[in-house]
Amino acid sequence: MENIFPNVHWTNLLIIPGLLIGYTIHELAHAFAAYFLGDYSQVERGKITLNPFRHISWFGFFAFLLFGFGWANPLEANSQNFKQKHLAMCLIAIAGPIASITLSIFGLLLTLSVAAVLVYGSGASTDTVFSFLNFPIPADLPQTFNLQALSMAFTSRIAIASFWLAFTSLMPLPGLDGFVVIISLIAYFRERKGQETPVQPAPTETTTNTHLRPLINRYKLRNNISDIHFKLGVEYHEAHKYDDAVARYRQAINADKNFGPAYVNLGLAYLAKGKRREAIHAFRGTIKYADDQKSHNEAWYQLHQLSEVSPIDVDAAQESMAEMGASPWTDTKPRPNWLSLGIGSAVLLIAGVSFYSYLLSSLIQILKA
Repeated sequence: MENIFPNVHWTNLLIIPGLLIGYTIHELAHAFAAYFLGDYSQVERGKITLNPFRHISWFGFFAFLLFGFGWANPLEANSQNFKQKHLAMCLIAIAGPIASITLSIFGLLLTLSVAAVLVYGSGASTDTVFSFLNFPIPADLPQTFNLQALSMAFTSRIAIASFWLAFTSLMPLPGLDGFVVIISLIAYFRERKGQETPVQPAPTETTTNTHLRPLINRYKLRNNISDIHFKLGVEYHEAHKYDDAVARYRQAINADKNFGPAYVNLGLAYLAKGKRREAIHAFRGTIKYADDQKSHNEAWYQLHQLSEVSPIDVDAAQESMAEMGASPWTDTKPRPNWLSLGIGSAVLLIAGVSFYSYLLSSLIQILKA
Protein backbone atom coordinates (compact mmCIF):
# COMPACT_ATOMS: atom_id res chain seq x y z
CA MET A 1 0.00 0.00 0.00
CA GLU A 2 2.83 2.41 0.81
CA ASN A 3 4.33 1.78 -2.64
CA ILE A 4 1.02 2.54 -4.35
CA PHE A 5 0.15 5.57 -2.21
CA PRO A 6 3.48 6.79 -0.80
CA ASN A 7 1.94 9.98 0.65
CA VAL A 8 -0.83 8.22 2.57
CA HIS A 9 -0.52 8.74 6.32
CA TRP A 10 -3.20 8.99 8.95
CA THR A 11 -2.36 12.68 9.39
CA ASN A 12 -3.77 13.26 5.89
CA LEU A 13 -7.12 13.21 7.68
CA LEU A 14 -6.09 16.40 9.50
CA ILE A 15 -6.85 18.33 6.32
CA ILE A 16 -10.58 17.57 6.67
CA PRO A 17 -11.44 20.71 8.74
CA GLY A 18 -9.51 22.86 6.26
CA LEU A 19 -11.32 21.21 3.35
CA LEU A 20 -14.76 21.72 4.88
CA ILE A 21 -13.97 25.39 5.51
CA GLY A 22 -12.24 25.78 2.13
CA TYR A 23 -15.04 24.22 0.11
CA THR A 24 -17.64 26.36 1.90
CA ILE A 25 -15.78 29.63 1.32
CA HIS A 26 -14.89 28.74 -2.28
CA GLU A 27 -18.42 27.76 -3.31
CA LEU A 28 -20.07 30.57 -1.34
CA ALA A 29 -17.93 33.04 -3.29
CA HIS A 30 -19.22 31.54 -6.55
CA ALA A 31 -22.80 31.58 -5.28
CA PHE A 32 -22.73 35.15 -3.94
CA ALA A 33 -21.11 36.45 -7.14
CA ALA A 34 -23.74 34.70 -9.27
CA TYR A 35 -26.59 35.89 -7.04
CA PHE A 36 -25.59 39.55 -7.02
CA LEU A 37 -25.01 39.47 -10.79
CA GLY A 38 -28.56 38.19 -11.35
CA ASP A 39 -28.62 34.39 -11.07
CA TYR A 40 -31.17 34.01 -8.27
CA SER A 41 -31.37 30.25 -8.80
CA GLN A 42 -28.43 29.99 -6.38
CA VAL A 43 -30.96 30.39 -3.57
CA GLU A 44 -33.21 27.65 -4.92
CA ARG A 45 -30.25 25.32 -5.36
CA GLY A 46 -29.39 25.82 -1.69
CA LYS A 47 -25.91 27.10 -2.53
CA ILE A 48 -26.05 30.17 -0.25
CA THR A 49 -25.59 28.30 2.99
CA LEU A 50 -22.91 27.65 5.61
CA ASN A 51 -23.54 23.92 5.43
CA PRO A 52 -20.27 22.51 3.99
CA PHE A 53 -21.98 19.35 2.71
CA ARG A 54 -23.92 21.47 0.20
CA HIS A 55 -20.63 22.57 -1.35
CA ILE A 56 -18.28 19.61 -1.12
CA SER A 57 -17.00 17.66 -4.13
CA TRP A 58 -16.65 14.11 -2.85
CA PHE A 59 -14.25 12.97 -5.57
CA GLY A 60 -12.06 16.01 -4.98
CA PHE A 61 -12.38 15.47 -1.22
CA PHE A 62 -11.06 11.89 -1.31
CA ALA A 63 -8.33 12.93 -3.77
CA PHE A 64 -7.17 15.40 -1.12
CA LEU A 65 -7.05 12.68 1.51
CA LEU A 66 -5.12 10.26 -0.71
CA PHE A 67 -2.82 12.50 -2.71
CA GLY A 68 -2.79 15.84 -0.91
CA PHE A 69 -4.60 17.83 -3.62
CA GLY A 70 -8.07 17.82 -5.13
CA TRP A 71 -10.72 20.04 -6.64
CA ALA A 72 -13.98 21.82 -5.94
CA ASN A 73 -17.40 21.36 -7.52
CA PRO A 74 -17.90 22.45 -11.15
CA LEU A 75 -19.24 25.98 -11.44
CA GLU A 76 -23.06 26.10 -11.37
CA ALA A 77 -24.54 29.24 -12.88
CA ASN A 78 -27.01 29.97 -15.67
CA SER A 79 -25.33 32.38 -18.08
CA GLN A 80 -28.70 33.34 -19.59
CA ASN A 81 -29.57 35.20 -16.36
CA PHE A 82 -26.91 37.85 -16.92
CA LYS A 83 -26.92 40.96 -19.10
CA GLN A 84 -23.21 40.59 -19.90
CA LYS A 85 -23.16 36.82 -19.72
CA HIS A 86 -19.54 36.21 -20.75
CA LEU A 87 -18.12 38.85 -18.41
CA ALA A 88 -20.41 37.70 -15.61
CA MET A 89 -19.37 34.07 -15.99
CA CYS A 90 -15.72 35.13 -15.86
CA LEU A 91 -16.27 37.12 -12.66
CA ILE A 92 -18.22 34.27 -11.05
CA ALA A 93 -15.57 31.72 -12.00
CA ILE A 94 -12.69 33.80 -10.65
CA ALA A 95 -14.54 34.61 -7.39
CA GLY A 96 -13.99 31.09 -6.00
CA PRO A 97 -10.20 30.98 -6.49
CA ILE A 98 -9.85 34.53 -5.15
CA ALA A 99 -11.77 33.52 -2.02
CA SER A 100 -9.59 30.41 -1.64
CA ILE A 101 -6.38 32.42 -2.02
CA THR A 102 -7.65 34.91 0.56
CA LEU A 103 -8.51 32.08 2.96
CA SER A 104 -5.10 30.52 2.36
CA ILE A 105 -3.39 33.79 3.28
CA PHE A 106 -5.65 34.05 6.35
CA GLY A 107 -4.69 30.47 7.32
CA LEU A 108 -1.01 31.36 6.97
CA LEU A 109 -1.42 34.48 9.12
CA LEU A 110 -3.42 32.45 11.65
CA THR A 111 -0.62 29.87 11.85
CA LEU A 112 2.00 32.58 12.36
CA SER A 113 -0.17 34.27 15.00
CA VAL A 114 -0.66 31.01 16.89
CA ALA A 115 3.09 30.37 16.73
CA ALA A 116 3.82 33.89 18.04
CA VAL A 117 1.41 33.46 20.97
CA LEU A 118 2.94 30.08 21.82
CA VAL A 119 6.49 31.48 21.72
CA TYR A 120 5.51 34.42 23.91
CA GLY A 121 3.34 32.42 26.32
CA SER A 122 5.50 29.33 26.79
CA GLY A 123 8.99 30.73 26.41
CA ALA A 124 9.85 27.99 23.89
CA SER A 125 12.07 28.79 20.93
CA THR A 126 10.63 29.64 17.54
CA ASP A 127 12.14 26.51 16.01
CA THR A 128 10.54 24.35 18.71
CA VAL A 129 7.11 25.87 18.16
CA PHE A 130 7.32 25.62 14.35
CA SER A 131 8.47 22.02 14.66
CA PHE A 132 5.57 21.30 17.01
CA LEU A 133 3.10 22.78 14.50
CA ASN A 134 4.84 20.97 11.60
CA PHE A 135 5.22 24.31 9.85
CA PRO A 136 6.42 25.25 7.27
CA ILE A 137 7.77 21.76 6.42
CA PRO A 138 6.14 18.71 8.03
CA ALA A 139 8.72 16.97 10.20
CA ASP A 140 7.87 14.53 13.00
CA LEU A 141 4.23 13.70 12.41
CA PRO A 142 2.18 12.76 15.49
CA GLN A 143 1.42 9.05 15.77
CA THR A 144 -1.91 9.52 17.54
CA PHE A 145 -4.63 12.15 17.57
CA ASN A 146 -3.60 14.62 20.24
CA LEU A 147 -3.42 18.38 20.80
CA GLN A 148 -0.47 18.63 18.42
CA ALA A 149 -2.53 17.00 15.65
CA LEU A 150 -5.49 19.24 16.52
CA SER A 151 -3.32 22.35 16.29
CA MET A 152 -2.01 21.22 12.89
CA ALA A 153 -5.56 20.64 11.61
CA PHE A 154 -6.73 24.13 12.52
CA THR A 155 -3.65 26.13 11.51
CA SER A 156 -1.36 25.18 8.64
CA ARG A 157 -3.74 22.58 7.16
CA ILE A 158 -6.35 25.30 6.55
CA ALA A 159 -3.82 27.28 4.54
CA ILE A 160 -2.68 24.19 2.61
CA ALA A 161 -6.21 23.04 1.75
CA SER A 162 -7.26 26.47 0.49
CA PHE A 163 -4.07 26.91 -1.50
CA TRP A 164 -4.54 23.64 -3.36
CA LEU A 165 -8.22 24.38 -3.92
CA ALA A 166 -7.25 27.67 -5.55
CA PHE A 167 -4.41 26.09 -7.52
CA THR A 168 -6.40 23.17 -8.96
CA SER A 169 -9.51 25.26 -9.67
CA LEU A 170 -7.41 27.67 -11.77
CA MET A 171 -6.09 24.89 -14.00
CA PRO A 172 -7.38 25.35 -17.58
CA LEU A 173 -9.18 22.01 -17.70
CA PRO A 174 -12.86 21.50 -18.61
CA GLY A 175 -15.06 21.70 -15.53
CA LEU A 176 -12.61 23.82 -13.56
CA ASP A 177 -12.78 27.57 -12.91
CA GLY A 178 -9.66 28.37 -14.94
CA PHE A 179 -11.20 26.86 -18.06
CA VAL A 180 -14.40 28.90 -17.57
CA VAL A 181 -12.39 32.09 -17.09
CA ILE A 182 -10.41 31.59 -20.32
CA ILE A 183 -13.43 30.59 -22.43
CA SER A 184 -15.54 33.45 -21.03
CA LEU A 185 -12.85 36.04 -21.70
CA ILE A 186 -12.34 34.79 -25.27
CA ALA A 187 -16.09 34.91 -25.90
CA TYR A 188 -16.38 38.36 -24.27
CA PHE A 189 -13.65 39.95 -26.41
CA ARG A 190 -14.98 38.27 -29.54
CA GLU A 191 -18.43 39.67 -28.79
CA ARG A 192 -17.01 43.15 -28.24
CA LYS A 193 -14.99 42.93 -31.43
CA GLY A 194 -18.11 41.85 -33.28
CA GLN A 195 -20.09 44.78 -31.90
CA GLU A 196 -17.38 47.20 -33.03
CA THR A 197 -17.28 45.75 -36.55
CA PRO A 198 -18.77 48.27 -39.01
CA VAL A 199 -21.88 47.23 -40.91
CA GLN A 200 -20.96 45.60 -44.20
CA PRO A 201 -22.20 47.19 -47.45
CA ALA A 202 -25.29 45.88 -49.14
CA PRO A 203 -24.77 42.76 -51.25
CA THR A 204 -23.45 43.34 -54.74
CA GLU A 205 -22.04 41.12 -57.41
CA THR A 206 -18.65 41.21 -55.65
CA THR A 207 -19.86 41.23 -52.03
CA THR A 208 -21.45 37.98 -50.96
CA ASN A 209 -20.34 37.47 -47.35
CA THR A 210 -22.63 39.85 -45.48
CA HIS A 211 -23.96 36.88 -43.47
CA LEU A 212 -20.75 37.05 -41.45
CA ARG A 213 -22.12 40.01 -39.50
CA PRO A 214 -22.50 39.34 -35.72
CA LEU A 215 -25.70 37.50 -34.83
CA ILE A 216 -28.03 38.88 -32.18
CA ASN A 217 -28.24 36.79 -29.06
CA ARG A 218 -31.93 35.95 -29.44
CA TYR A 219 -32.34 34.47 -26.01
CA LYS A 220 -30.89 37.56 -24.40
CA LEU A 221 -33.12 39.81 -26.53
CA ARG A 222 -36.16 37.71 -25.69
CA ASN A 223 -35.38 37.82 -22.00
CA ASN A 224 -34.97 41.61 -22.05
CA ILE A 225 -38.26 42.06 -23.90
CA SER A 226 -40.15 39.84 -21.44
CA ASP A 227 -38.73 41.82 -18.52
CA ILE A 228 -39.77 45.13 -20.10
CA HIS A 229 -43.33 43.91 -20.69
CA PHE A 230 -43.51 42.54 -17.16
CA LYS A 231 -42.44 45.84 -15.57
CA LEU A 232 -44.94 47.77 -17.69
CA GLY A 233 -47.61 45.27 -16.67
CA VAL A 234 -46.81 45.88 -13.01
CA GLU A 235 -47.17 49.64 -13.54
CA TYR A 236 -50.57 49.18 -15.19
CA HIS A 237 -51.57 46.72 -12.47
CA GLU A 238 -50.71 49.17 -9.69
CA ALA A 239 -52.72 51.83 -11.53
CA HIS A 240 -55.68 49.38 -11.67
CA LYS A 241 -55.59 49.30 -15.47
CA TYR A 242 -56.10 45.55 -15.50
CA ASP A 243 -56.80 45.09 -19.21
CA ASP A 244 -53.52 46.78 -20.11
CA ALA A 245 -51.75 44.78 -17.40
CA VAL A 246 -53.13 41.50 -18.77
CA ALA A 247 -51.95 42.43 -22.28
CA ARG A 248 -48.43 43.18 -21.03
CA TYR A 249 -48.19 40.04 -18.94
CA ARG A 250 -49.27 37.98 -21.94
CA GLN A 251 -46.61 39.64 -24.08
CA ALA A 252 -44.02 38.83 -21.41
CA ILE A 253 -45.11 35.19 -21.47
CA ASN A 254 -45.01 35.11 -25.27
CA ALA A 255 -41.41 36.33 -25.12
CA ASP A 256 -40.44 33.86 -22.40
CA LYS A 257 -42.89 31.07 -21.62
CA ASN A 258 -40.93 30.10 -18.47
CA PHE A 259 -41.26 33.57 -16.90
CA GLY A 260 -43.08 32.56 -13.71
CA PRO A 261 -43.83 36.01 -12.21
CA ALA A 262 -45.72 37.00 -15.39
CA TYR A 263 -48.06 34.01 -14.97
CA VAL A 264 -48.66 34.84 -11.30
CA ASN A 265 -49.46 38.49 -11.98
CA LEU A 266 -51.60 37.52 -14.94
CA GLY A 267 -53.67 35.41 -12.55
CA LEU A 268 -53.88 38.28 -10.07
CA ALA A 269 -54.98 40.69 -12.79
CA TYR A 270 -57.71 38.25 -13.82
CA LEU A 271 -58.83 38.02 -10.19
CA ALA A 272 -59.08 41.80 -10.05
CA LYS A 273 -61.29 41.61 -13.14
CA GLY A 274 -63.44 38.94 -11.48
CA LYS A 275 -62.41 36.18 -13.90
CA ARG A 276 -61.93 33.21 -11.61
CA ARG A 277 -61.47 30.52 -14.28
CA GLU A 278 -58.84 32.51 -16.20
CA ALA A 279 -56.98 33.24 -12.94
CA ILE A 280 -56.85 29.54 -12.05
CA HIS A 281 -55.61 28.75 -15.56
CA ALA A 282 -52.81 31.35 -15.18
CA PHE A 283 -51.73 30.03 -11.77
CA ARG A 284 -51.68 26.48 -13.13
CA GLY A 285 -49.57 27.80 -16.01
CA THR A 286 -47.06 29.00 -13.43
CA ILE A 287 -46.82 25.54 -11.91
CA LYS A 288 -46.47 23.93 -15.33
CA TYR A 289 -44.03 26.29 -17.05
CA ALA A 290 -42.22 28.50 -14.51
CA ASP A 291 -38.53 27.74 -14.09
CA ASP A 292 -38.18 29.20 -10.57
CA GLN A 293 -39.40 27.72 -7.32
CA LYS A 294 -40.54 31.02 -5.82
CA SER A 295 -43.15 31.49 -8.58
CA HIS A 296 -44.35 27.92 -7.98
CA ASN A 297 -44.77 28.62 -4.27
CA GLU A 298 -46.62 31.88 -4.93
CA ALA A 299 -48.96 30.21 -7.44
CA TRP A 300 -49.82 27.43 -4.98
CA TYR A 301 -50.42 30.07 -2.30
CA GLN A 302 -52.79 32.01 -4.56
CA LEU A 303 -54.64 28.83 -5.54
CA HIS A 304 -55.04 27.99 -1.86
CA GLN A 305 -56.33 31.49 -1.12
CA LEU A 306 -58.72 31.23 -4.06
CA SER A 307 -60.03 27.86 -2.87
CA GLU A 308 -61.33 29.57 0.26
CA VAL A 309 -63.42 32.00 -1.79
CA SER A 310 -66.91 30.57 -2.14
CA PRO A 311 -68.25 30.93 -5.71
CA ILE A 312 -71.84 30.50 -4.45
CA ASP A 313 -72.11 34.01 -3.01
CA VAL A 314 -71.32 35.85 -6.25
CA ASP A 315 -71.07 39.34 -4.77
CA ALA A 316 -68.83 38.27 -1.89
CA ALA A 317 -66.69 36.22 -4.28
CA GLN A 318 -66.25 39.17 -6.64
CA GLU A 319 -65.24 41.40 -3.75
CA SER A 320 -62.75 38.86 -2.38
CA MET A 321 -61.18 38.24 -5.78
CA ALA A 322 -60.92 41.97 -6.48
CA GLU A 323 -59.14 42.41 -3.16
CA MET A 324 -56.77 39.49 -3.85
CA GLY A 325 -55.81 40.74 -7.30
CA ALA A 326 -55.71 44.48 -6.65
CA SER A 327 -51.93 44.59 -6.23
CA PRO A 328 -49.29 42.83 -8.35
CA TRP A 329 -46.76 40.41 -6.96
CA THR A 330 -43.45 42.29 -6.89
CA ASP A 331 -41.38 40.26 -4.42
CA THR A 332 -40.39 37.95 -7.27
CA LYS A 333 -36.68 37.44 -6.61
CA PRO A 334 -35.58 34.56 -4.36
CA ARG A 335 -33.63 35.84 -1.38
CA PRO A 336 -31.19 34.03 0.88
CA ASN A 337 -32.09 33.59 4.52
CA TRP A 338 -29.93 36.49 5.66
CA LEU A 339 -31.00 36.08 9.30
CA SER A 340 -29.94 32.44 9.34
CA LEU A 341 -26.63 33.30 7.66
CA GLY A 342 -25.98 36.10 10.15
CA ILE A 343 -26.79 33.98 13.19
CA GLY A 344 -24.77 31.05 11.84
CA SER A 345 -21.77 33.29 11.17
CA ALA A 346 -21.98 34.79 14.66
CA VAL A 347 -22.20 31.33 16.27
CA LEU A 348 -19.21 30.09 14.25
CA LEU A 349 -17.21 33.19 15.21
CA ILE A 350 -17.91 32.73 18.92
CA ALA A 351 -17.16 29.01 18.68
CA GLY A 352 -13.91 29.74 16.83
CA VAL A 353 -12.73 32.26 19.41
CA SER A 354 -13.57 29.85 22.24
CA PHE A 355 -11.84 26.93 20.51
CA TYR A 356 -8.61 28.80 19.76
CA SER A 357 -8.51 30.20 23.29
CA TYR A 358 -8.73 26.68 24.69
CA LEU A 359 -6.21 25.35 22.16
CA LEU A 360 -3.65 28.07 22.87
CA SER A 361 -3.89 27.74 26.65
CA SER A 362 -3.50 23.95 26.41
CA LEU A 363 -0.55 24.14 24.03
CA ILE A 364 1.23 26.69 26.21
CA GLN A 365 0.99 24.29 29.15
CA ILE A 366 2.37 21.42 27.01
CA LEU A 367 5.31 23.46 25.69
CA LYS A 368 6.17 24.75 29.17
CA ALA A 369 6.43 21.20 30.49
